[in-house]
Amino acid sequence: MRALGLACVLGALLLDAALGNDVGELLKQGDAAFAASTYTSAVRYYSQAIDLQSTQPLLYTKRAAAYISLRSLAQALRDLNKAVELDDAFVQGYINRGKLQRQMCNYAAAERDFKRVLELKPGQKVAEQELQRTLAARSKMEAVQAAVQTAEAAKAEAAKAAGDDEDPPNTAAADLERIKPTLESLYEDSPDCVQAQVLEAQLMFAAAEYEQVVAVTGRIVKADDRQLDALVLRGRAYFYLYDHDMAKRHFGEALKYDPDHSAARKEFNKVKDYDRKRSRAEKALEAQDWEAAEMAYIESLHVDREHRKGNEALWFGLCRARAALGRIDLAVTACSNVLILAPGHREAKLRLVRTLLDAERFDEAQVKAREFLSQHQNDGEFHELAREAERRLKMAKRKDYYKVLGVDKSAGDREIKRAYRELAKKYHPDKVSAEEREASEAQFREIAEAYEVLSDEGKRQAYDSGQDLEEMQHGGGGGGHPFFQQGGMHFTFRFG
Repeated sequence: MRALGLACVLGALLLDAALGNDVGELLKQGDAAFAASTYTSAVRYYSQAIDLQSTQPLLYTKRAAAYISLRSLAQALRDLNKAVELDDAFVQGYINRGKLQRQMCNYAAAERDFKRVLELKPGQKVAEQELQRTLAARSKMEAVQAAVQTAEAAKAEAAKAAGDDEDPPNTAAADLERIKPTLESLYEDSPDCVQAQVLEAQLMFAAAEYEQVVAVTGRIVKADDRQLDALVLRGRAYFYLYDHDMAKRHFGEALKYDPDHSAARKEFNKVKDYDRKRSRAEKALEAQDWEAAEMAYIESLHVDREHRKGNEALWFGLCRARAALGRIDLAVTACSNVLILAPGHREAKLRLVRTLLDAERFDEAQVKAREFLSQHQNDGEFHELAREAERRLKMAKRKDYYKVLGVDKSAGDREIKRAYRELAKKYHPDKVSAEEREASEAQFREIAEAYEVLSDEGKRQAYDSGQDLEEMQHGGGGGGHPFFQQGGMHFTFRFG
């Protein structure tokens, strides 16, 4: 576009001769400024020449070239339109306009211009080459459009197939990688194609690359803030980046230009709905109205399942509400969903282990506590929680002495003693037949063992706190109670 061509130079000389020194001098100054890359000055000189002689198509072509260098493409296109309007057989004007149309991916218009040149000059090489390049660029555009449609359809289908508590797979990133070579080639043919840039941003959006979407659409709206599709897409990216104020600002800007823009209106209302329901849930949680909080969090989560950054907080609030309501399994599921969305969420990890402990799922609690401790070695709370999970698991696996005696954990000394006496009489080896004696002796020893611990205040306190009585015995350094010695347990049976 910068090279004006031999025909332009000859035309300028003829124009100079025909119109006199004023226009000729302005043309020379404009050409010199163009050659020096001072395009604003070039536009000024060419404009002055046009003011003196407004019917010469070559003047508009020259100014169009300067406008293109200044990235003022709309003004360049107006000048080229004027050039071919003044001379409908102006070959160079059609070629230049066709190239600009191709750069802007207006392929149908570019095709018409190059075909017009071939009507005027059959076999014109530049027009033939440019026509083929235009058709090839159009094919690339169609391939990119198909890739976007495929990616968006696959994402929608995956979201539909996934359950409420599942994170749907996303194949859009792979689609983006596959189409990148085509996109790069398309940009070589059409570097000023806004449609291609929007399509690329749509692919990035489908791949959840929201920061990249903001960057690409930012360049688009900076060049033309009336590109409403780009404005709406940028707003949606800000929404998923959890910047709801920026999201609403972009949707509002689109609605300012077009109050009937359905996509902008829909997205604007969605953000407001999300924020309203989230606020209601948070207030209920703060007021410890657990039922209302649970319902409000569920309603919030149904606004947009794909809002990962926002929904991690909603799932965590739901976990807390359900745990407070004693809906332990549902609370575990909610906290697990937080970690699907945000694997590094510290509070969700702590809450998950504690909720598993409350659910008496001690094996799972211990596994998770160890896993999280390996990720937070310098965090004392994870060390403490891992020890607690270990202790609770041991407690769950040891004998339940209260169950052995058939008493509640709050039973007093007299109740424990009475239960022991009744069971000891029932299972005393001397009270059963020879066939039942072996089983009775085992039961009798277990009853005595339970009473030995629960009747001793110190042992009972240690047992209730989850301490390992056998470790306490061996760790004390002394002989300890013979009750704990293998092969030589000592019991004192008291019936009176």
